[in-house]
Amino acid sequence: MRQLLFLFTILSSIYGYSQKKYEFDYIIEYKLTVYKDSSTKKDITRYYFTNSKKNNYLAEIANLDSLNYQMVFKDENGISFNVNFLKADLAKTETITVDCPYVNRYQNQFKFRTQEYDFFNMTDTIIDGTKYSRYKLASIKPKKEKRKKLGTEVYIIDQKTAFHLPVFQFSTAYEEWKSTKNIPNGIFKERLLYDFNGNLSMKEEIVGFYSINKTILIDKGCDYTQEE
Repeated sequence: MRQLLFLFTILSSIYGYSQKKYEFDYIIEYKLTVYKDSSTKKDITRYYFTNSKKNNYLAEIANLDSLNYQMVFKDENGISFNVNFLKADLAKTETITVDCPYVNRYQNQFKFRTQEYDFFNMTDTIIDGTKYSRYKLASIKPKKEKRKKLGTEVYIIDQKTAFHLPVFQFSTAYEEWKSTKNIPNGIFKERLLYDFNGNLSMKEEIVGFYSINKTILIDKGCDYTQEE
């Protein structure tokens, strides 16, 4: 995997017109817990840059080491990149530029799986006296689910964040949402992954979310969203 430690630059609005622009108005912090077995787990801090009105793109930020973050970005319409940057730059920089050598074409090779999965709305749940919406992404092919031992994702949604489109890390979830849009808007308070046997294998729990004003710029020469 090719990575780059780079500096952020603030460009003039005139130069920005020649570039692909991604705007973000929220940063969401989560604690991700991965359960390796019944007695072993690993906790990870993860951040998402999101656009509350556009959910086809997402920037995921995680600790690389004591000084650096790793950012994984994906636009479902055809662009991805994976770069590193100094933690000190995250808060103070409004505009992030990524050069073409570090930008890749992206194509979801598993769009056909929207024919194998569906979202199902679940009954609301009460947590600490507050009501939350719930839905799950699950297989609709029982034989394949059993043969492949497929898991199920459950989302618990903060109803006060209905102003924000659903946040999806995985392309299959996004493509299914795009084709049906049968679930409520909102930022997930928790995202739970259960294995085929019903055991919790991953939990992503919100720490907080905050308004931001940040932009990622990509040169027009590697705007693969414009290609057939």
